[in-house]
Amino acid sequence: MKNSRLFLILFLAVSMIATSCSKEDDDPKVGDCGTVCAGTIASGESAGTVASSVVGKYTLTMQYAKANSPFPDGTVGEFEVYADNTLYVKIGDKCVTISNPAQSGSSEATFRDKCVFNLRFGVSEKNGGGLNEINIGSDTEFLGQFHP
Repeated sequence: MKNSRLFLILFLAVSMIATSCSKEDDDPKVGDCGTVCAGTIASGESAGTVASSVVGKYTLTMQYAKANSPFPDGTVGEFEVYADNTLYVKIGDKCVTISNPAQSGSSEATFRDKCVFNLRFGVSEKNGGGLNEINIGSDTEFLGQFHP
C-alpha cells in the first residue's frame, strides 16, 4: 500500500511538472504568426544589428503618415524586437516575423518585409538608448512612423 501511494505521488508530481506552462509558453516568440520573412542585404549595405536597448515588446501608434501610406495616422501596431535580430510585426489582422536586417545608420536597423506588408521597418534607437520609433517606407520613400 505504501509503495502504491509513493508511486501515485511521484506520478502526480512528474505529471504536474511536465505539463506546467512557463512564461515562454504563454508568450511565444513570433506571436504564433507563422509567416517568417528573411530580408535581403542589398549590394553596398551592411548586415544590421539591433541595439540591446530596443529589445522588447511595443504597442505603437502611426504618426506622420504620408498620403500613400498603407496605415493612416492613429493605426496601432504590435511590435516585438528580439536580440537575435528579428522583428515581429502585427498590424490589424496581418503579421510577419522578419529577420536579417540591414544597418541604416548608427542607430537604426532596417527590416525588409517582402512577404506580407511589402515595406521596410526601421527600428530606431534614441540617443540615450531605448526605442525611439519604427519608421516605415517602401524601397523608395518614407511613409510614416510608429511611435510609443
